[in-house]
Amino acid sequence: MDLLIALIPLIMIFICLFIFKLSALYSGLIAFLFTSALVLVGVNFELSLSELLDSIIAGILISSIAAYVIFFGILLFHLMNETKNIDLISQKIKLLTNDKALKVIILVVGISPLIESTSGFGTSFLIITPILISLGIENYKATFIGILSLIAVPWGALATGTVIGTELVGLGLKKVGFITALLTIPTIIYFLALCIFILGGKKAVNQNKYKILLYSVTFTLTNIIFNYFISVELSGVFSSLITLLIGIIYIKSKSTKIIDYKSLLNLLSPYILLTLLVFITRTIPIIDDFLKNNFVLISTKFNYQLPLLYSPGFWLIIACIYTIFKFKISKNLIQISFKKTIKQWRLFVVSTTLFIALSQIMDSAGMIKVISNNLGDTFDNCFIVVSAFIGSLGGFLTGSNTGANAMFMKLQIQIANQVNISSNLIAGLQNASASNATMITPSRIMLASELYNIREKENKLLIDLIKVILVSIILLILVAHLVNNLFNI
Repeated sequence: MDLLIALIPLIMIFICLFIFKLSALYSGLIAFLFTSALVLVGVNFELSLSELLDSIIAGILISSIAAYVIFFGILLFHLMNETKNIDLISQKIKLLTNDKALKVIILVVGISPLIESTSGFGTSFLIITPILISLGIENYKATFIGILSLIAVPWGALATGTVIGTELVGLGLKKVGFITALLTIPTIIYFLALCIFILGGKKAVNQNKYKILLYSVTFTLTNIIFNYFISVELSGVFSSLITLLIGIIYIKSKSTKIIDYKSLLNLLSPYILLTLLVFITRTIPIIDDFLKNNFVLISTKFNYQLPLLYSPGFWLIIACIYTIFKFKISKNLIQISFKKTIKQWRLFVVSTTLFIALSQIMDSAGMIKVISNNLGDTFDNCFIVVSAFIGSLGGFLTGSNTGANAMFMKLQIQIANQVNISSNLIAGLQNASASNATMITPSRIMLASELYNIREKENKLLIDLIKVILVSIILLILVAHLVNNLFNI
């Protein structure tokens, strides 16, 4: 009976999403309100009103860490988008080469991760897909490739989801980021190869196999190095910039075309500035120490810290200010950008806070412990397999690795501790599997079908993507088993 009651919040989310077809926001709200009432009434799990409020406050505080970064990440995107700079970057990429496959590769592992790493929300998919269509790629194929280009979700909005996940369970950010990067090596290669297959079949993959390996390995290895040695928050931005640079150098060595590289670098300068600023704060010990210990919001009771100047949110503010002055953005466009940012941001803040607060309530009331004990006893050493599917389920339900980590990270880590599997490995697996599964969230599929005029193929797109994600889950499980057996992490 305890297990059934403990599962009620998760069951309610399923019912709201799939039976009543409600959004993740309303599903989270209903589950949150019902669970709050449940623990106050004391049906098998009980919290006092003060304990319930403490759980909610803890959820709000944890959410604020993400909200700070997300707001200015979205603002930077809208400032660049409203001034047509994103379009200009895309046009420059299109003019670099006549090789359509190479353009797709650069878009998938260069431009898409760059936009996603700074803005989050799957924004890059909305930018990349129209460019692919403009290259003459049929709408269904372009949409499919655009969704598969979301390879940087674990590092979206400067790794907000990964930060939140580690904050919830008290694990080291660098270690979890590193393991996530390690686990995603084969899936990123797989996604890129699949994009080229969608473009031109087996022949295109065979003709471009060395390019696929060059660019995917460049991205993944740079990502691993940066996660481990420098900064998890910056690794997606840095990896995509390096991959893009490699692409430009390769094209330049093979082409006699005169291309205005200076103009492209000028358009990319806000992202380059952001990279340099965060890089400096993570690599110079005196600056790193000062920023971590000054201008810090602290709550000892809730074990909460938000270093305002150390957070990537502050450096996104600087990048936004630079963008405004650099491109002489008018007051009207700034206002439009702020309005669009607030509209997107408030939805994220409310939905994420609800999921995090729900997780905190379930944890405080002992629900997560009951679920983890039962799952741990049932699956024991097979938990790596189960963990990958739990993470994927969270990504599918919420459409966000931040929401998925808020929903399931505590549960995953409690079971990992119970069955004696590395907490860091399971946290990385949760993060990676949830991120990949955001590609098949129903709202994204529906939006893609509406935007790119493939409504009659909406169901086909969902089924095809589910097959792709199932393969990615298998790859993650295999790598996780390999890492678990070979390394002490």
